[in-house]
Amino acid sequence: MAETVEVRNMRLVNPTGTSLSSGDFRLNERPDTLSGKTLGLLENSKANSDKVLHILGQMLNDKYDLKDIVYYNKHSASLPTKPDVVNDMLNQVDILITGIGD
Repeated sequence: MAETVEVRNMRLVNPTGTSLSSGDFRLNERPDTLSGKTLGLLENSKANSDKVLHILGQMLNDKYDLKDIVYYNKHSASLPTKPDVVNDMLNQVDILITGIGD
């Protein structure tokens, strides 16, 4: 059975069978606006996830005049995001949205 941990009214479920600690997670503050921010979009390489995120990115840019949009690919839906990609996201974007496809 998957372990569940409550973090600020958000339930995180770990399907891998390893232990979760609520101290491992911190929610960032939401920005007041997306205007002038760099948006990161992470897709999981499943069918159509890139298409959905590209459309979402364009819609958000049209509405909020983003500074930039950076696209990332997880390369495998069944594996964690590679540490170098996570590091790039942490250093390159203000906001990150991830999406799945199928």
